[in-house]
Amino acid sequence: MIDDSVIDRIAAGDKDIPGSILATPEQDLVERRALEIYQRPEIARARERLLALFRADRNALLADQEAFISQSADEHCLHAALIAASETPRSPGFVWTLALPHNWLGRAVPGSRMGQENPDNIYRFASVDPGLSYRISGRFHGRPPTDFSLCSLPAQVGEGIAADVRGIITPDTLDVDGDGRFEILVDATPTQARRNHLCIAGARVLMARDTLGDWGREGPAELHIERMDGDAVDDFDIERAAPRAAGLVTDIGKFFLTRVQHGMCEAGPLNSVPAPESSAGRGGLTTQTGAVGYYRLGQGEALVLSLDPLGARYLGVQICDMWMLSYDYSRHTSSFNHRQALADGDGRIRLVIAAEDPGVHNWLDGSGNSLGSLVLRWQCVPAGADFSGAVAAEVVDIGDLPSYLPAGTRYLDRGGREAQRAERFREYLRRVHGRPEA
Repeated sequence: MIDDSVIDRIAAGDKDIPGSILATPEQDLVERRALEIYQRPEIARARERLLALFRADRNALLADQEAFISQSADEHCLHAALIAASETPRSPGFVWTLALPHNWLGRAVPGSRMGQENPDNIYRFASVDPGLSYRISGRFHGRPPTDFSLCSLPAQVGEGIAADVRGIITPDTLDVDGDGRFEILVDATPTQARRNHLCIAGARVLMARDTLGDWGREGPAELHIERMDGDAVDDFDIERAAPRAAGLVTDIGKFFLTRVQHGMCEAGPLNSVPAPESSAGRGGLTTQTGAVGYYRLGQGEALVLSLDPLGARYLGVQICDMWMLSYDYSRHTSSFNHRQALADGDGRIRLVIAAEDPGVHNWLDGSGNSLGSLVLRWQCVPAGADFSGAVAAEVVDIGDLPSYLPAGTRYLDRGGREAQRAERFREYLRRVHGRPEA
C-alpha cells in the first residue's frame, strides 16, 4: 500500500517518488533511453509524417481536432521510443507503456497511449527470442487484479497486427503460491498440458496485461524476466533503435487508424453499438468479447448505453478521441468498469455520454467533447452467455434523461461530481505508484 501523504506529494507533482511496483530498474533504464530517442531527428520526421496522415484523414474535418491530432502524434512517438528502447531480447525487461503522463524516478514522463488502450489495464511489454529460454518471476501483492494475462506475439502491437496471440497465460493456467508468488517458464517448446509455461515459437514479444477493477485496492503483478540459457547481454544501440522507433510511429499510427478506427469503430451506423463478438477472431485477447462504435452528439444530446454484464469477470466501457487515444481517465470518468459503474435494479448498467454534465453518476465524460469512439469489453464470460441483447444505444435529449432512465438512477450535484473525480484520481495514483510489500 501507499499512504495518503505520498499520494498528496504525487498529486502535487513531486517527481522523487520511489518504490512503485512499476518503477523497476528496467523501467528506469528503458525510459531514459526512450526519452533520448524521443528527441532524435528521426522521431521528429516520423511525427511530421504521422501528422500529415492524420490531417489528410476525413476525421480531421470534424470540429476542433487539431489538438487531439497533435497529442496523438506525440504519444505514438513516445510509445514507439519505449518499444524500440526495450528490444533487447538477450537482456530482456518488462516496460510499462500505453500510459498517461506521470512523474516518478526524478523525471516527468509524457503520455504514451495509442490504439484505444484500455484504461483499466496496466500494459507491459518485453522482447524475446524464440531461440532462447527465459524465466518470469512474479508476485501479486495484496488483492490481485480482476484479470491477468501474459501473451506471446509475433510482432509489436500495431505492427501489422492487433495482437495475433501465439501463446497465453491466464489465471486459469497459472499456479500461484500462498504469498502470491509464481514462476513462468518461457521457451519455444509446445505448452501442451503444462501449467506456468508460455510457448514463444514464432513470437518475439511478450505482452502482460493486469486488468484492474478496483483501482484503489487491486494492483499489478510484480514482474521480472531473465534469460535461463546464458548471461544477459545488453546490446542496445541508439543508432539502431532510433530509426526502428521512427518506423514504428508511422506503422502503428496507420494500422490503428485504418484497421481499427475506420475498419472497426466506424464500420457501423453512427451512435450505435453492434452485437459483441469475440476479440480472438479479430486478433485480440482470446478471453475477451468486445464491441466498438462511434458517436457524434448535438447540443443538448446524450447517448445512453444499456449493458448486460452477463456474469463476466470483467466489464469495461470507455470513450476515446478519433485518433485512438483514451480521453483522460485519471481525473474524468471517461471509462467505467463493473466495479465503478452503478447497476440498475434490473441488473443492467446504463451509462450516459454527453459533452455537458448530465448529473448522473454513470457519466462517460469526454472532457467537454461531443464526439469520439466507443470500446466495450467483457472478459471471462460464463459459457453459454447470450450476447444478442447485451448492449443497446439511444440518443436522448439531456432534459429527458430523468424520465428515460430508471427511477433508481443515482444523480450527483456539483459537489458530488467533484468528490467522484477527486477519489478517482487518488485511486488512479494508488494503482500506478503502489509499492511492493516488504
